[in-house]
Amino acid sequence: MIIIIFIATIISGCQTYDDMLTSDSKSPIISPHPLENNFDAILYYSDKYNEKLVMKNKKIEDITKNIELEILEELISGLDGENIDNLIPKETKIRSIDIENQIAYINLSNDIIKEDLSPSEEVLLTYSIVNTITELDSIKSVQLLIDGEKKEFLSNVMNIEKPLQYSELLVEDKFINPFDTIKDYYNMLNNRESSKLASLFKNTDKKSRVYYEIQYIDKNVKKYNIKSYKLNNYKKTLLVDVVVEAITNDDKKVKYNKLFSMEYSDAQLEKTFKINEIY
Repeated sequence: MIIIIFIATIISGCQTYDDMLTSDSKSPIISPHPLENNFDAILYYSDKYNEKLVMKNKKIEDITKNIELEILEELISGLDGENIDNLIPKETKIRSIDIENQIAYINLSNDIIKEDLSPSEEVLLTYSIVNTITELDSIKSVQLLIDGEKKEFLSNVMNIEKPLQYSELLVEDKFINPFDTIKDYYNMLNNRESSKLASLFKNTDKKSRVYYEIQYIDKNVKKYNIKSYKLNNYKKTLLVDVVVEAITNDDKKVKYNKLFSMEYSDAQLEKTFKINEIY
């Protein structure tokens, strides 16, 4: 009888870690798998010429917060003497970071907004954060919020209304401005240069000068003025929203939106973005 009681007592005391997680006990749970207190992070910064992103390894020690917050704090703090340009203003505050469905919702103070950024600086600043945080296996994309709200632009051209994914292109190559191709397109329309339009498009097989003239040149419009751009992502295939003002032959002004689907091209050693479709 004594032996039976002794065995029962041992069995009742052998509570597993999983059992403790589901129990109603108020006692603190001690995990049998202690957390690692150091982390080897990969941070992305603009190079000193603001042409591309460069990777920097940083060991984060004595971690006391969630790892996403620790990494972002390190990114904003910057690195000294590393031949880089940290485009994120140091006064930028992290309001919160929430993870849901592999999307990191990063809420920052409006100190991050700088109105005088060039397109390359704005894109590099944005993807400095996106690429750094998506290096974590648990995160596939980043939604930036400013003081708890979604904004159309980070500054002037980079759309941050939707989650953004890692950009390999900004790490592999220098920033190429897709707006340059769009400017060339409208300059050719203004000058009625249908024979040159094919050079701006990705797929030009069996398409003649007449095709481009019929498809894209409106003889009722004497001039186009580009009013604004909105870059929706920066990858090898990207989308650009363009607001255009058309001035007709009878001097009427008509404003409308065009969506350019574009693709990176390095054919014949010329690195540029070509037009796939215009909607």
